[in-house]
Amino acid sequence: GSCSGWASNHRMNSLSSAQPSRFERFGLYYLNLFSRYRTDKSAFGQTDEELARQVRWISTKGIVLSSLVGLVCVFPIIYVDVLFADAPAWLHLSWVGGVLLVATALEFYLLFYISLRAVHRVSELVHMEDLMHESLQDGVFGVKNILARTALEIQDPELKILGIDPFQRISKKNLFVLGLLYKGKIIVSNLLLKFGLRVTVGNRLFGIPILYAAIPVEIFWNSVVIRKVIHEARLRIFGYVLANRIADTVSAEGYLSVLSPAAKKGCLRAIGNAVVMTQNYHPNMVILLLRFKDLLQIGEEDRYDDWQLFLDTLREVNERERNFLLDLLTVAAAFDGKLSRIEKEHLQEAYQEDSALYVARLTALTRHLKQGRLNAALALCRLDFVKG
Repeated sequence: GSCSGWASNHRMNSLSSAQPSRFERFGLYYLNLFSRYRTDKSAFGQTDEELARQVRWISTKGIVLSSLVGLVCVFPIIYVDVLFADAPAWLHLSWVGGVLLVATALEFYLLFYISLRAVHRVSELVHMEDLMHESLQDGVFGVKNILARTALEIQDPELKILGIDPFQRISKKNLFVLGLLYKGKIIVSNLLLKFGLRVTVGNRLFGIPILYAAIPVEIFWNSVVIRKVIHEARLRIFGYVLANRIADTVSAEGYLSVLSPAAKKGCLRAIGNAVVMTQNYHPNMVILLLRFKDLLQIGEEDRYDDWQLFLDTLREVNERERNFLLDLLTVAAAFDGKLSRIEKEHLQEAYQEDSALYVARLTALTRHLKQGRLNAALALCRLDFVKG
């Protein structure tokens, strides 16, 4: 008993002691500086329409500011490029390189600041400070750490919790390549636009050098990125709120205390397999996993990401417990706001004859989370012993 307790504590300590990157600490610094904007109503005291309207305003403001940043920071680079076009190559490159370096650094800094402000503002819509659970206060999955990574588009840490490996079904090389392609999208689109304009209209369009085509490209991508950041922040914030509400509700209603030992482990297997099928440690799922791990007082590893063991558990438990586990599986699978091909294939095995019932709920919940309808999502997150 003492050995298993030591192992459990060791694993939890490794989770809480995992250090954020320097870039993430930059985000945390600003999130701690920002003053608190408090709405009059708590997370579930606002209608979905109210929340959507406020998020749209935050998004619009972020898009406008990021577009202005793109305009202001790209213009001098192009201006210098045109101005020194006929100068000796060394002078031309020196000016362009120097201005490019300064303008790019300034643009990145301002965009990061705008993103952090926007993410912080979205979090204040639902009174995040009031919803923090003591078991999630610190560490890499603390609220502010999650928000910092969201705003700065930093990958979530690759940690194994209870032995669950989210990348067992996907190549890390593929993830790296996809990351490079994502980061290179602005350069590629810029080059393609300039090449297309050169071929069709020459070096000038309406008397303006086509180098200035980089400005609308930069504005477009800055707008896309800030919108993506805010939508992901909303998903993560709402997921955090829902995960805590779900855990608090099942605890208050005493559902977990009446589960058999097999069904209790089945809860962690439901979430663990959802993590694996999603192929990343999305914070929403991690929060749900950590809350249930804490409520169930389970700390030892036991192949919680083994799909076959979860299917065996569904056959082993009684019908009421099976309904509870399928509820939890459905909620966990929807929590990242999308459904992967692997999820669609495997979930049929778990749902079996009840597939139509649960897939309809899963699809609706995923859609509500993706579109930021918090209250509508909450209505589909109920865990009980009733089928569907």
